[in-house]
Amino acid sequence: MDRNCNLDAGPGVMVALLTCSMLILMGGAAVTPGLPGIEAHFSDHADLTSFVITLPHLAVAIVGFLMGAVADRFGQFRTLVVSLLIFIVTGTGSYFLDNIYMILVLRFLLGFGLAGIVCTVTSLIGSYYSGQKRVRMLGLQSAAMGVGVLILEVLGGSLADMSWNAPFLVYLIAVPFLILVLLFVREPVHEEIGEVDDGSGKSDMGTILTCCAAIFIGMIVIFVIPTKMPSYMENMLGVSATMMGLYLGFHGLGNALFSIFHRRLNEMLGSKKLIVASFLILAFSLILPAFVAETVPVCLVTLIVSGFAVGLIVPSVVNTIVASSSPSNRGKMMGIYAMFLNLGQFAISLVSIPMFSMAGQSYPTMFVMFAAVAVVMAVVLAVVFGVTGKRNQLVRAG
Repeated sequence: MDRNCNLDAGPGVMVALLTCSMLILMGGAAVTPGLPGIEAHFSDHADLTSFVITLPHLAVAIVGFLMGAVADRFGQFRTLVVSLLIFIVTGTGSYFLDNIYMILVLRFLLGFGLAGIVCTVTSLIGSYYSGQKRVRMLGLQSAAMGVGVLILEVLGGSLADMSWNAPFLVYLIAVPFLILVLLFVREPVHEEIGEVDDGSGKSDMGTILTCCAAIFIGMIVIFVIPTKMPSYMENMLGVSATMMGLYLGFHGLGNALFSIFHRRLNEMLGSKKLIVASFLILAFSLILPAFVAETVPVCLVTLIVSGFAVGLIVPSVVNTIVASSSPSNRGKMMGIYAMFLNLGQFAISLVSIPMFSMAGQSYPTMFVMFAAVAVVMAVVLAVVFGVTGKRNQLVRAG
């Protein structure tokens, strides 16, 4: 029977958790539209400027499990508050610096805050809600992440036209989110919220690690779009930084729109089939520039449809992990999830260079190569999850 696990999970809690979720997907890469300006300002260290985008994700990959353990030990609420403070201070701090090395230090520390946000927000959703209400909330969380991409990229693009360092001010957006958390969120108690934990801490690690592998490969393929599409559209199609920020926002818009239907799709197919389907949708979106036309409208379709894939894979993976983990170590499991999520986002900067070279420095060809990776991953997951087997049970809420 469906139930809301926590009597205090009212509108205030929901708004606080969803606004914080806006930071999860693009929190570290919010300044992406301003990267050309940063590269021009630090032209003597152009080889280091790309780390402004990727270092936060590397930090999350390194400390994600640790932050999850901290949340389990000291409380999800307190960890979230401290993480938001770190996010705000280290994010905006780069605005006041004119030294690339100091900026990179702050960008790495930003990852500590982002790791805590990813672990605690999703873990709190798992603690406050259960059943179809949890599935619905995770769908809304994914939608909020998409809206976050839209807002952060548009703001980042607009600020990038002001000065090279203005995009760092986008991190001030987390200040009202922190206030909402302080006003409405409190530490959940498992016995109080009706979620019994026998203390064994046992989780289905096979399913969890498979989901982590899926999100790792998924983020590599997905993040070729926000990291390489700007260069493609600006250099080959003549798109400005401000417009590029707006166009990247369509990626988040597609995510948000499709996430709304996640609960209904989950009821029909189950989380595991949705994960497989998301890779196929992603592959379709990536082949469009090569096989349809190299135009701005086609690129916009790619951004929107790939956003559909994000709107499927993120809540489906999280729902499967939350359902497969015990309350006593849910923070650690979400820490592992955060590690793989951000490791994939970091790895794109390493993987895309040789693949771009193999593609003959053709962006559409490189996108097709990443589409092939998505198709292979869909087949592998279909086999591992047993999607085609009649006796295999798919993860459903309830």
